[in-house]
Amino acid sequence: MPTNNLKHVGQLVNTQRRCIVVFREVPDDIDNCLVVDTDALPDWMHDDIIKAVESPAAQSESDFYEYAQRTVFTDGSAMLTKLHTAKLLQKQPSTNVSMTPNRETSILLSDLNALIRQQANGGKPLAPEAKADAPVVEDKTLGLSDDDIAQQLLTQAEQFEKEALALRESAYEMAPELKPRRGRPSKAKVEAKAQAEAEAEAES
Repeated sequence: MPTNNLKHVGQLVNTQRRCIVVFREVPDDIDNCLVVDTDALPDWMHDDIIKAVESPAAQSESDFYEYAQRTVFTDGSAMLTKLHTAKLLQKQPSTNVSMTPNRETSILLSDLNALIRQQANGGKPLAPEAKADAPVVEDKTLGLSDDDIAQQLLTQAEQFEKEALALRESAYEMAPELKPRRGRPSKAKVEAKAQAEAEAEAES
């Protein structure tokens, strides 16, 4: 495992089980998050998701789901979709998740989220929230709807299409001769049409 700090990794406060934080905040429910209990995963899935988390692309994202929705497990299944359909996404209070970017550092996810929101607010302190000890909770699986997953995948696909179009246009600017020509039939098509017309006249 890399020696530098890692995003998205932590452990549950009440059980000390290791986890990956997939969603730092649940939409419309910022006091909760979605995690994957890595200690409960099959070995191959555990190795896949750890490699994914450690990848530079995943480390560049503020939420792991942003990377998970565009990568796959070794069995070819979409990572985020697989975690959802296999009911491996657990809803947890953000006060029950301690982020552990390295062996010496830990911070409650609730505190980390507050810092991130403060930075997004231009560094202005937000209204203080009531603090409470992390409760002992039971794991609860949040079933994101298929529509939610599908919408995320469609949004990602649209972004890829725009990037592909931009790359294609850049390639045509560098090598205009590669750009397909429109409106002018190929020589082969012209000859085939002429031959067909000649045969039709001969038969008549």
